[in-house]
Amino acid sequence: MNIDKSIIQRCKKNDKNAFAELLKFYQNYLFKLCFSYVQSEQHALDLMQEIYIKLFKNISKYDDKYPFHPWIRRVAVNTCINEKRKHNIVCIPLDSGDHDIGIEEQLAAVEDTQQEVEKREMALIIKQHIDSLPEKLRMAVILRYYEDLSYEEISEIMNIPLGTVKTDLYRAKNALKDRLYNTVNIH
Repeated sequence: MNIDKSIIQRCKKNDKNAFAELLKFYQNYLFKLCFSYVQSEQHALDLMQEIYIKLFKNISKYDDKYPFHPWIRRVAVNTCINEKRKHNIVCIPLDSGDHDIGIEEQLAAVEDTQQEVEKREMALIIKQHIDSLPEKLRMAVILRYYEDLSYEEISEIMNIPLGTVKTDLYRAKNALKDRLYNTVNIH
């Protein structure tokens, strides 16, 4: 997902049409990302507005030597995390599918093979186990494995030392491994 660099250059020159193109290009991505943090359509739209304002004010700080997508993702993730802290929003869904349809309806609508259904069931079990982790561990897992951020980026976003990030991820993986082992043996 990359946008034409000429649009970004025009945005840096305060071209409102270029900025509109930029926002349209990233609209769906930003909505899904915001929704995954707040689990509310209206709240996600409000967060998007806040992100748009930050982008407009700070686009001049973007360095053209680097890809744009990670920069916009960082602005968006930081905004979502700050909002989560401000309102103490606990639930962070990990699915990236249609937010108007529940998982049961998605499974019923899809006529997949038994193997696909089993994969989806396992994904749901994993999501439930991740959701049950303590908030600090859950956030580290989401940022690392769902947002694909580096340890350094996670350290910066969560405002914790790099060693703590590694320890938290290690603990989270062990906890998930134990929980998944117990779940598989029960079923």
